[in-house]
Amino acid sequence: MNARMGISDAEFARRKDYLTLDERDAALLQALLPEAERLREGYLDRFYGELDRFEETRAVLSRTTLSHEALRALHGDQLMKLLSGNYDLSYATDRLRIGDTHQKVGLKPEWYVGAYRMLLGDLLPAAWKTSGGDPAILLPTIEALIKVVLLDIELAVSAYFHADHEKLRLFTKVFESDLEAVLITDIHASIVHASHMTETISGYAPKELQGHSVATLLSPKSPLAFEDIWREVEMDGDWHGDVWHRHANGADYLARMSIAAVRSEGIVTHYVIEYSDATEAWEAERALKARTEELARSNRELEQFAYVASHDLQEPLRMVASYTQLLARRYKGKLDDDADEFINFAVDGATRMQALINDLLKLSRVGTRGKPFVPTDCGKVLDAALANLDIALRESGAVVMRDPMPVITGDETQLIQLLQNLIGNALKFQRPGVKPAIHVGARRIGRAWELFVRDNGIGISPEYFDRIFIIFQRLHTKAEYPGTGIGLSLCKKIVERHDGRIWVESRPGEGTSFLFTIPDRDMQGEGV
Repeated sequence: MNARMGISDAEFARRKDYLTLDERDAALLQALLPEAERLREGYLDRFYGELDRFEETRAVLSRTTLSHEALRALHGDQLMKLLSGNYDLSYATDRLRIGDTHQKVGLKPEWYVGAYRMLLGDLLPAAWKTSGGDPAILLPTIEALIKVVLLDIELAVSAYFHADHEKLRLFTKVFESDLEAVLITDIHASIVHASHMTETISGYAPKELQGHSVATLLSPKSPLAFEDIWREVEMDGDWHGDVWHRHANGADYLARMSIAAVRSEGIVTHYVIEYSDATEAWEAERALKARTEELARSNRELEQFAYVASHDLQEPLRMVASYTQLLARRYKGKLDDDADEFINFAVDGATRMQALINDLLKLSRVGTRGKPFVPTDCGKVLDAALANLDIALRESGAVVMRDPMPVITGDETQLIQLLQNLIGNALKFQRPGVKPAIHVGARRIGRAWELFVRDNGIGISPEYFDRIFIIFQRLHTKAEYPGTGIGLSLCKKIVERHDGRIWVESRPGEGTSFLFTIPDRDMQGEGV
């Protein structure tokens, strides 16, 4: 049994018996083999010349993945095997394989069946020649030719439609196993077939929908009229979008729908519609959008609050700081030791509060008071940051190594602030007795620039890498290292405003590298 083609020894024997193809026929046909060998190339030339006459067959042959040489050899073997006299199951399997190949190539039965006309046109004169014109040999030979041709046609056509059936069965399996509902409609949007998932999603059994318009599925609440959708489908051949459907139980749901035309020889014959219930996804998207908008509004309000609070607190705090400093200068040593200590606490608290409020003010201004992005020379940005830190650099004896810096699109003032903070940290967190060595550089990574500030300082344990960018998160007391705990939060906010990211690489006692990326907006085709 040939399971793939679906034929057995018994079945093939029955077909031969029906045609009365016997051993005498086989012997008569074998006698034609020498003449057939001589005629083979001429027959193939005429056959392919005939196929080349028609646009459809030219198109089929031009797009097949099977080489023309292989296809020609296949048809040449057909001629010789027809006359081989060996009509067993291997012959049948071979003939079935030809039909299967034709189906895969796309050569329809009417085209290759027509080849038998040319085949007989060559073999009948060969039969006359071989028989010497003797009717007792010629007529049985012609009859044997007709029998074997009929057998051959029947086998090849059976294989063609068997392969077609297998393909259809596979498509049906895919069609029914699709996780989306699938409809097939005629050109007027009337449903001719629906998959089983249609009932799962819409509540309508496939048979209930057959013969009805796709408009049956749409909800009256849909802002898109079905006529408008179908008009677009007819014009463009497809349509994709979200549209409200009404379930068989009366509930509305949002369907994510796709419509595509099916064409035969350039003419639309059907449409395939796929859709799924996107209600949960839509509700999640809507909730996420609302939450995002609420967070954005809340952030704007917090930024405004921080700005107003820090701005409005400056004046009374400046007065407190001024008078406590005046008390310190005027009464130091004139009161008891407790009084001097209390005054020092007040001065120190006021000074630290001023620094904290100033840093908060800077942080609140990153998003609300930032300047427009313009092409910015990072070399000049670094010059400005180093100039602002000149006294601290000279006092520490720091050595700064710098690489060539790129031109990027950004806010120059904020970028100066960013590098100044990172270099300032490198100066602050140094190992006792070790002169600061700082390296500032940049390199391109894909569509962005990666900039870095490296130092030889005290380093950071990996468990603190995320914590250091959170506002007010300090790893040391103010007695060990002064500061407000806002600097790296400010750096992070500046980098994020530039659509980049910042991170740290470090090990305790081995220095620290702060790295951040800035997208190259010119490479991304974005305007300045």
